[in-house]
Amino acid sequence: MNLKLSLKKSLDGFSIDVNLSVHEELLVLFGPSGAGKSLILKMVSGIIMPDEGVVEIGNERVYDSENHIDLPVRNRRIGFLFQDYALFPHMTVYGNIAYGINHLKGPMIKEKVDELIAVMRLSGLEKRYPHELSGGQRQRCALARTLAIEPRVLLLDEPFSALDFQVREKLRADLLRIHTLYPITTILVTHDLEEAFMLGKKIAVINNGRIEQAGPREEVFYRPGTRSVAKFIGTRNIFDGTIVGLDGPLVTILNKDIGLVKAFVTEGAELQTGQDVSFCIRPEEVIIIRPDRPLDYRVHDNIIEGEITSIIGKGSTQIMFLKTGSGDTFLKIEVPNFVVRKLSLGKGRHIRVSLKKESLWVIP
Repeated sequence: MNLKLSLKKSLDGFSIDVNLSVHEELLVLFGPSGAGKSLILKMVSGIIMPDEGVVEIGNERVYDSENHIDLPVRNRRIGFLFQDYALFPHMTVYGNIAYGINHLKGPMIKEKVDELIAVMRLSGLEKRYPHELSGGQRQRCALARTLAIEPRVLLLDEPFSALDFQVREKLRADLLRIHTLYPITTILVTHDLEEAFMLGKKIAVINNGRIEQAGPREEVFYRPGTRSVAKFIGTRNIFDGTIVGLDGPLVTILNKDIGLVKAFVTEGAELQTGQDVSFCIRPEEVIIIRPDRPLDYRVHDNIIEGEITSIIGKGSTQIMFLKTGSGDTFLKIEVPNFVVRKLSLGKGRHIRVSLKKESLWVIP
């Protein structure tokens, strides 16, 4: 079921102005706290009224300010999973899931609830009350209750934010499996970068009430459209420069500190010599050159030397900051732990790295 929305809303010192189109897919609405993510979900569901705009599900307009259409929340057939799950404390797991099913007959209600209990891994917990469940079990129960009404659209507002890391990992995998079983048009709100990358085949990055970029995950994460998007999706290595050469898809950029770098640009990019641009590369895309091996032909361009000023553990990887060039330019690099051990990388070590042309992205 397609969802199309075009919404505007003004609040004290803040405004929303968004356009989105979502098909039978899971779209992640990603951005910093206060960007307007939750407010958009509430306007789509009908909890908050926009100032103007349209919300269309399939071929039905559930909200249209110009034509004075504003369907009540209960008639929109939208499932909304809140951060606090909002389970009824006086009802059992079975009762919570069955509560909203008013479109089926008695025996079919039991069949539906039993199906969802099995899918959500809640078997044996049917008679328990919410206070007798773990955080993950409450979340799965709330999602089952939301799916029980057979919504046309599913809205998930940071559904895993209150859970610990291990539970979050399991529930993210659950959600992907459930979306395969019930391919409902879904918008999931998060400010967690790892969660956005794991769950969203399509990602919309929102900042200050505006969608800055929307598209397939790989495009948004590796080809950010603005400096803001590059920062939000964790690129970190964002530099300024001036184009000094154009050769087909290859562009040469001069950065006053790093020097000359070469990058591939997409076909049709409108760039010209003398133009100021930004260029960026993700920390995990920076290649460390081993001093004990011949230089690989794939990394012979954009070689930079520098000193490791700090190194910080991050679970299975290490974050290093490399001071490069003639000034105070720092390059952030993320490498697996075994690479750090194998190459004896540490603070004060001088190394060479390559910014592969294919991994650099140019932002006009």
